[in-house]
Amino acid sequence: MALLTRRGSKSRLATLLTRSIFLTIGVLSLVMVFQNYQVNRQVVSQEVARSKLQTQSLVQQIFNFRLKALEIQQDSYSRNESLIEAFAESDVNGLDRFFNGIDQAAPELAPDFRFITAETEVVWDDSNYQFYGISPDQLSHLSDDMTTGGSWHLSQTPSLLGTRYLMVRRVPIINMASGEVLGYLHIGVVMNNNFALINALLRGSNADQILLSVGSEVIASSTKDKDFRHIEWLEESALDFTASKYMVSKTDLTISNVATFLSIYTIQDNQSIVILMRSHYIWVAVAGLLLVVIAIYSRLWLGKRVSKELANLMRYTESTVEIKDASKFPGSPIEEFDQIGQSFELSFQRLSEQEKQFADLFNFSLSPITLWDVEGKLIRSNPAAERSFRVEMGDEQNDYQLLVEKLGPHIRMCAKGATLTGINIAIREKTYRWNLSPIFVDKGINNIMAQGQDVTSFVDAEIQSQAARKEAEESARVRADFLAKMSHELRTPLNGILGVSQLLKGKISNTDDIEHLDVLCNSGEHLLAVLNDILDFSKIEQGKFHIQSADFRLVELISAVEKIYTPLCDEKGIGFVVETNVSNNTFAHSDQVRLNQILFNLVSNAIKFTHEGEVTVSLFCDGESPESRLNISVRDTGIGIERERISHIFEPFVQAEATTTREYGGSGLGLAIVHSLVEMLNGQIEIESSIGCGTKFSLSVPIELTESVEQVETSTFLIEPENLFDRTLNVLLVEDNHTNAFIAKAFCEKYGMEVAWVQDGHNAIDHLKKSDNVDLILMDNQLPNLGGIETTKIIREDLKLDIPIFACTADGMQDTKRAFLSVGADYVIVKPIKELALNQAFIHYKEEFLTRLEEC
Repeated sequence: MALLTRRGSKSRLATLLTRSIFLTIGVLSLVMVFQNYQVNRQVVSQEVARSKLQTQSLVQQIFNFRLKALEIQQDSYSRNESLIEAFAESDVNGLDRFFNGIDQAAPELAPDFRFITAETEVVWDDSNYQFYGISPDQLSHLSDDMTTGGSWHLSQTPSLLGTRYLMVRRVPIINMASGEVLGYLHIGVVMNNNFALINALLRGSNADQILLSVGSEVIASSTKDKDFRHIEWLEESALDFTASKYMVSKTDLTISNVATFLSIYTIQDNQSIVILMRSHYIWVAVAGLLLVVIAIYSRLWLGKRVSKELANLMRYTESTVEIKDASKFPGSPIEEFDQIGQSFELSFQRLSEQEKQFADLFNFSLSPITLWDVEGKLIRSNPAAERSFRVEMGDEQNDYQLLVEKLGPHIRMCAKGATLTGINIAIREKTYRWNLSPIFVDKGINNIMAQGQDVTSFVDAEIQSQAARKEAEESARVRADFLAKMSHELRTPLNGILGVSQLLKGKISNTDDIEHLDVLCNSGEHLLAVLNDILDFSKIEQGKFHIQSADFRLVELISAVEKIYTPLCDEKGIGFVVETNVSNNTFAHSDQVRLNQILFNLVSNAIKFTHEGEVTVSLFCDGESPESRLNISVRDTGIGIERERISHIFEPFVQAEATTTREYGGSGLGLAIVHSLVEMLNGQIEIESSIGCGTKFSLSVPIELTESVEQVETSTFLIEPENLFDRTLNVLLVEDNHTNAFIAKAFCEKYGMEVAWVQDGHNAIDHLKKSDNVDLILMDNQLPNLGGIETTKIIREDLKLDIPIFACTADGMQDTKRAFLSVGADYVIVKPIKELALNQAFIHYKEEFLTRLEEC
């Protein structure tokens, strides 16, 4: 005490706390008592939980045992010869005597009722079901509802006595001599007031009372006490063993590990645990009283010294918080309190600076910021929010109510702990994007901060972007329709040109005429390739184009180009030079059609833009290994390309000059297709050009080479037409175009076929209704009145005819092919019809349909 009163000196808090050691001992004693209580409570809880788990397991085992005993007895006497003999002879009295004898021998295993069914009808029953208010019709329904045998079927059935909860099991009655199933034996257990089951559970589980329930309804019980039959009380007692003087355990019954709606409640006396808990409560109350006495004594002893200084420190902190100004701490004679006060002073100064910075950020922010409580009420808003939403009291025209209505649900969601970002809310003509985050205080959500941003311009731009996207999608759809129609219109005359050319090949013997006819065929093929270029570019743009590799003779690339373009160069008066190191017996594995397409585009461009000089085509294989590279170059002495336009030459619809299209024609699409095809073949293409000197395209693609022994040329047909069929086939040709019909009939007649020609789908259907002598149908796609796809669907679904249908489509689109096949077509031929493709189609018809029909 002398140290505390010494003038000019400050006492240490440690010297004062030494007098409080004895108080610490008392506090520790209370802690030990409380800890002991907690440990004992935990041990008791664990023991109760273990006891409940054992009880639940025991109840389930007793229930399973009783069901298993019934199953074993049922399985045993279902195979009894006496039962089978009585059932086979329809001896009802014999069946009654048989089951009465079984029940007298083992009454504890007798089910509540039995019945036997045969061919879904009840042929015998023991009449016990009537005691439970069940009608005979319900027995049939119970049997019909059981889809499997040997398993228990749990159901609820209405009866005269109310809803009955039944467990029914069905087993077959089998004649052991013949193996024939004579009928089905059913046993049923009524769960309502099933005192046999309740008593068995009561004896086996060591419980005081047993209740069987379905949901909130008690259907069987070992007690008549109404207090025990309240499901709410049972559920509460099952969760908390200290809630009453009884320990309740709930067991949700399962059958073959499948959950059911049946529950068993076991009730046991909980008096000893309640007494133990009460004794702990008394000890805790005593310890609490002792703690109060110690607190009073400590308050009286420390009040003069520590409490006074602590009160001064608290008054300082409270006054500083109230006036929101970090005033200077007056000091304390206790050194520790003096240091704490100075620390508070420094903390208040820093806090004041942070609050000022936050206030500046809040008040001077250009974005609306609002503060809400967890109920969705606005607490505070910054000036930007007040300007944006005119938040003024008494102003009926402000936007505050709109803001509350639209932002309120998100505020309440955020109050549950979610952080929400990017929420667009329209307030009149403007749209704001809000970010909401909860403010946590002491691990709880105190307020919600919402920060908005005016994104009206962004939303308008997004709407415009979506509209543009829809417009682009519609444009792509229209373009696809246009390409399909254009493909059909162009392929129709091409079908006539190529078809007649192929028909003339077998009738001309003059060498010059054959060569001219080859040129005609090759030119037609070239025109077809141009058409395919347009369709291929559309597929490339949509990502639907695929490379299809196959084995072919590599020299055919050069020979095809030479045959087609040599006459064109001779006519124009320029030279045409072909250079290659490829032998006739060199075969390659790649996409021949696409390589031809690349060469045709490059050579066609070179000839088009060359007025004098020559065009040189070079094709060389780099190396003789299987994995080689094919190097192709096309060089001309034409007009050339400006240097600054070379980098754009492979873009779609781009040509060397603005006047090129008017002077030379073309769409500027060929080089774009070439570039895409080279990339799809994993190759590279380069261009060298100068004005007035010409242009050179060089490309290199990987290719697999194989050497093959030179073979004697044979017919291009896989099977000669006259040798394919051994009888005359009747073909129905559905084609509206006369030229196409003429070509198709001529081809079919080479195979000895009789062709009946109709011009639309309706005529085809009428023909099929009148004639049953049709072996094959050739179906065009775009027909007047009724299209080919619709006609095919009617033939399959309405007429129920399985005549092979080979579709002939001119648009070459995969969607059309899939549509034909989906409605029942068997094969699809793409126009213009080529004799080799038609030969392959007829071979497919013979192998898949004609041969199979003859075998049947």
